[in-house]
Formats: sequence, C-alpha cells, structure tokens
Amino acid sequence: MRWTGGAATAIVLLIVTACGSPTPSPSPTSGSSTSPATSPSASGSAGTTTPVAVEGRIAVLAADSSLSVLLPDGGIAILDDTSDGMYGFPTWSPDGAYIAAVRSDGTQTSVVVFEAPEASADTTQPTVIFQRPSASPFYLYWTPDSKKVSFLATENDILSLRLAPADGSAPVDGTGDGAVVREGNPFYFDWLAPDRLFAHIGTGTDSFVGEIGLDGDATGAGFKTPGDFRSAVVSPDQQSVAFVRGVTGGPGEVVVSGRDGSNEHSMVVYGQTALVFDPVGGAVASIASSDPGDLAGFPLGPLRLLDSASGDVRTLIDGSVVSFWWSPDGKTIAALRVQPRIGSATPSAAPSQEAPIEVRLIFVDVASGKTLSQPTIQPSERFVSSFLAYFDQYALSHRIWAPDSSAILMSEAGEDGRTRATIRHIDGSDPIPLDGEMAFWSP
Repeated sequence: MRWTGGAATAIVLLIVTACGSPTPSPSPTSGSSTSPATSPSASGSAGTTTPVAVEGRIAVLAADSSLSVLLPDGGIAILDDTSDGMYGFPTWSPDGAYIAAVRSDGTQTSVVVFEAPEASADTTQPTVIFQRPSASPFYLYWTPDSKKVSFLATENDILSLRLAPADGSAPVDGTGDGAVVREGNPFYFDWLAPDRLFAHIGTGTDSFVGEIGLDGDATGAGFKTPGDFRSAVVSPDQQSVAFVRGVTGGPGEVVVSGRDGSNEHSMVVYGQTALVFDPVGGAVASIASSDPGDLAGFPLGPLRLLDSASGDVRTLIDGSVVSFWWSPDGKTIAALRVQPRIGSATPSAAPSQEAPIEVRLIFVDVASGKTLSQPTIQPSERFVSSFLAYFDQYALSHRIWAPDSSAILMSEAGEDGRTRATIRHIDGSDPIPLDGEMAFWSP
C-alpha cells in the first residue's frame, strides 16, 4: 500500500464534481508525522455519538479524532479522548475482542490496542505496541488469529511491513526478532494464515506477486508479469488467489486460480483494477475500465464477477463504479457509482465534466442482479481520499458492513457542512446519522 496523491486526488475531484464542494476533513498521509487532524466543520467528541440501537458494536472516530464504541443498546463506551494524541481509523480484531488504532501526539506516532468494551465505560488506557520516533505507521491489519497487528510504516523514506504482538510483549521500538516482515513500495497484502501472506509488492518489472512467510521470503514461485492493480486477494477458504496479470502491448487479465496456479480462469480488463473475493464463496468482483481508450488512472468502470470454479463472467453493475463492498453473507454488494444525474443522461453513461453528475450508493442482490435501493449520497472528502481511494485493501481489514448484512456505514458530508458516519440500510429505509467522522463495525 502506498499513500500517494495522484489516484486519490483524481477520485476526490471526480466525487467533488458530482457532489459539489463539501467542507474537507484533513486526512493523514504516509511519509509524514501522520497526525489525524480535527475537522473545523464538524462538532462532537467521542462521548456525543447519537444513542441508537445497532447490530453489533461500532467503533467511532469523532471529528476531534477521539475514539468511542457505540454499543447494541445505544450506550457509549469512550475508548480515549485526545489528551494523549489524535487517532486514525480504528480496526477490530477478527475475534472482536480488541481494537487497534494509530495515535499521534504531533511529535511521534504509535500503534495502540484497546480491549473492546462490552458495556458503557469511561476512558481506558490502551496498550502501546509500537512507538519509534523515526517511523510513521499508517495502515493496520490484524493477523487472522487476533494475536498480532501487522502495519505499514514509513521510516527514512522506506516503506516496510511490520508486525507486533497485540499484548505488547515485544520491544515497543520494533527492534525485536521478526518485527519487520519485508520492505517494498507499494505494498499490498492479504493474510493466508497467521504465518503466511499473499502479497503484491513493487511495480513494473521489479514487482512481486506471491506468498511470503513472516521472514519476508517467498515460500514458492511468484506469479509472473503482474499487471496494473493493487491488492492481490485470497479466497475465504484460503485455496484460491486472485490478481491481475499484465499482457505486453495489450490489456490486463483478472486471474483466479489455485494457490499453485492450477484451475486458472481469467477475464480481460483495461487500466488499473481493483478486486475483492466473495467472503463466503468463490467469485471475485472487480472494477476496471471497459474501454482501452478511456483510462482514469484509478479503478473505474463496470462491476463484474468472475466465478473461480466455472470461469463465467457477468456484469453486476454497469457504468462508472468507483468502489464496492461485499456484505458478510456474500448476498449483497454495495457500490458507489458516479453517474449523470437522473434526467440528464442514462445511468450507464460515462460521467462527464460538462454534464451534471451524482454519486449513487447502489445495493445489489448478487444472485439475481436486482437493485435493492440506490440513494444519492455525498461522501466526505476524508472518506474519499483516505478510505475509498484504497477501498480494496481496506476491505480486508476494516469492516463497514453490519454483522447481519443489513446495512453499511458511509461517511457523508451534510448540507450543514458537518461530516457524519451514516448507517445506510439495504432496503433504502431512512438513514441513521451518527456523530462521528468515520465508523467501523465489529465482526
């Protein structure tokens, strides 16, 4: 993963063109001190999340960069205010027992772990698991066994994947054995097991796609000629992998195969591609341009499914899709599509800077292809630039779907200039705004 301005800026411009100009919420970038900044346009703190009954628990990042947890009964557990620093995006451990986050006090950046609360509580003290003056961690992803937190960090212009025990038992400065898995830029990865990853590292002829161990060494032959994409992904049963293969002088291919390269199927794509596995099945969803002459510099195009067993391909959502998220049960996909405003052109037409456009949150039933609802929304600038721009990697580590697959969390800019984390239900019923800038659901 690499926090760069190019693709993210292009997506922000596309979304802002569609929605108008919401008051921006500053967001952290890699290669800096990574201070999660306060949005002057929003109010509220960790203790002011709107009390509302919810499915599961929701970790809320407030406008002042404090953290809280919204409980199923509407109660609020305050994890921490900003007296020790401001927080970045919180992420739940797979077992739901812990929450990890990046914290910055303006001089140094740390990775901390909280015990996830089950009931309302006062501010708690987290365990600091990494803190190194010269390093800036910026992306967190728990290991499958919930025992360690992997994270990307920049140090002296070098991007590295690091690993730290969640209980803080290793040296906090990251000097312990096995603390650094591997270096590379960009660096995208998915966990196969607690001791093995499927990674996409580097670009061009020097790029690598394949399995690596915790020592950073390849555990087998890598896949040849990686194409223009970001996260290589692993199927829920860990038996299949998916990535994009480049073709010299031609288009790319989304490839799904066994981990040893067997039973391969593919489909043609153009330009940068994003792909994510069905969380319970064998289909791979992806977005990329359908026209070799219309490349955006970031994943943009129809949402298509590639079946890993049969190789069948079908288009689920046409038009200019910029991101998508599978529901936990694999039955629904929520996608953001930029399209001409209703009445100005057909929804499947490519967006134009001249024509009025809008952003639709489209919920689609995967089996039938039926659209369940499609409200018009205005995503916040921070959501677009820091989360949506890398949605395929975040889809592996941060959950915005409710555990029961009934709703999704969006960060939206309101007409009053405030940013709110908003619960959007798949049936299109009234949204529920929360007093927070970003929010993530528990498993």
